[in-house]
Amino acid sequence: MIKAITHLDYQELRQISPEAARRAILQVLKAHKGNVTAAARILSVSRATIYKAIRKNEAGDLKDGSKAPHRVHNKTSAEIEARILELRDKTRYGPVRLKEELEELDGLMISEYTIRNILRRNKAKLKPKPHKPHKKGSRPYVDWYQAKAFEIVQIDLKYVIDQKALSLEQIRHFHSKQFPLYQWSAVDVNSRFKLMAYSDQKSWTNGLTFFLWVLSWLRSHGVSVPIVFTVDRGEEFGGKSWLKLIELRKLLSGFGCSIIQNHAASPQENAHVERSHRTDDEEFYIPRLLSIPYKKDFFLEAMNYLYYYNVVRKHSSLQRRSPWEHLVTVSPDLDAKIRFVPPILLDNIAVQLGDWSGYYLLASHLRAKTVTTHRESFILNRRKTAIRSGGNHHSSDLVFQRLIRRLFCPGPHASA
Repeated sequence: MIKAITHLDYQELRQISPEAARRAILQVLKAHKGNVTAAARILSVSRATIYKAIRKNEAGDLKDGSKAPHRVHNKTSAEIEARILELRDKTRYGPVRLKEELEELDGLMISEYTIRNILRRNKAKLKPKPHKPHKKGSRPYVDWYQAKAFEIVQIDLKYVIDQKALSLEQIRHFHSKQFPLYQWSAVDVNSRFKLMAYSDQKSWTNGLTFFLWVLSWLRSHGVSVPIVFTVDRGEEFGGKSWLKLIELRKLLSGFGCSIIQNHAASPQENAHVERSHRTDDEEFYIPRLLSIPYKKDFFLEAMNYLYYYNVVRKHSSLQRRSPWEHLVTVSPDLDAKIRFVPPILLDNIAVQLGDWSGYYLLASHLRAKTVTTHRESFILNRRKTAIRSGGNHHSSDLVFQRLIRRLFCPGPHASA
């Protein structure tokens, strides 16, 4: 039957499977009793193709061979490849940042495309962290990619002395110097601009004070857009207390802001601020902590790091620009002083705010009816009216101005 075939399209067979095409050559060749010329004429190929199929059959492999060159004169050495893989496992950086690290640490000038190819070839040796799938629920959709500057701000709390990041020596030094245990972070999704504060306690009062601090800093430096804050379900941000969340939303609405709670155990919904915590460990706490002698110096170092993070450090997501360079492009009307962010101690501010601290713990201790003096009662009612009149912009402005005076203008007039 095969001998009766006068023409067979070898190229069409090869597009389907090179192995099947060579098997067809062998069958046609066998049908014509090994006549190479006749088989080549039927398949419309050269005799060299027939002989190549014969050699591959004798070798026991009809598949196409590798097209990689036998010798690569400019191939990256095994030592450099091992160094790249070591840096990748240690830092989890991409090709661009790995290129910069190799230039700074080892003086190696390697293209990011070469690094990318090395990572691809050795993908099996790398162990990426498993991605946690997104949990569906009733949480409102937050479009990170369409948000403008400061329209979405992610807020989170970090326990500084993380045993997975810091060494035992660093943790002992941290405790001996009585540095604050908790770092409060707010990161703008669009520009990656970051604000930080510290506290000795993880409390709802400090959480609310941090909200007011972030609001006061942004509003006083030209940020006028409505802000959506996304937070986890920690008790410091309201947790499971529906009463605290209602009062917090009411308070924030007076400043043109809102709050969205993420799903439980879903850090990927606050991915930007969570990722910034790793940067804090790798570029601030781990290399600098042991060299900080006193608590005052700790806050000075933290302020220097914030300036480095917001103004100097290049971010891959911002096309190798710093957050401040990106903000200058997208929001040129911002006050330039916004980049000098002081990391405050929330415990002290909460005490200085007096009755404001925790907004009377936002219904945890409702003492409005127990105020004895007429003057205290009058001040309390005036504050509650200003906060709860969501549609009254004039009242909200008075609340904000009073907050600014309390935060930035300590003195006799601050309590007015």
